[in-house]
Amino acid sequence: MKKILLVAGTALILAGCGEKGDFEKAINAKISKSKVCYSLQNNDFAFNKGFPVKVNHGYRSAGYNASDEILKGLVEQGLLTVSQQSNGFSSVDVLEVTAKGQEVDFWNREEGACVGHRIVAEITSWTEPSAGAGVKITQVTYRWKLDGVPGWVDKNAFSGVKGMAEPEEAKIVLVKTNNGWVAR
Repeated sequence: MKKILLVAGTALILAGCGEKGDFEKAINAKISKSKVCYSLQNNDFAFNKGFPVKVNHGYRSAGYNASDEILKGLVEQGLLTVSQQSNGFSSVDVLEVTAKGQEVDFWNREEGACVGHRIVAEITSWTEPSAGAGVKITQVTYRWKLDGVPGWVDKNAFSGVKGMAEPEEAKIVLVKTNNGWVAR
């Protein structure tokens, strides 16, 4: 009897690990596609023209903005300086590469300054998969972190960027398809 319970318990644990692994794979397929970057409207133009670059910061939201945190990290690490210049009734940010920044290849012509991409650090919980609107769905709570952080990044200077120092919690809905779980 104990052997049967042990085998059944092991099977349940392994089944959970498989599902958890499937969830992680589906979430990573969705979240790891886009890099976390500070970007200008036209990175190639800025790259070809060179710095200094004038940037209208416009109406920034009061909430978290990864771009602002990356820009702060570039300044804190000493790769860029940011100053304000009057522009009529408002002002523009003037970005200038420092001598230290000229020694580091931190600017990508297509993407700007990227500090990595998100990946799942751990799956923390999920709802029991259930049928709804003709499909099987589940909501997964997970923690993500930044991966593929370039070697030039000083993680202390970029500690304000979510996922750099500590994993961040998020939720996502997964749908079961004939090819496994897919993030929506």
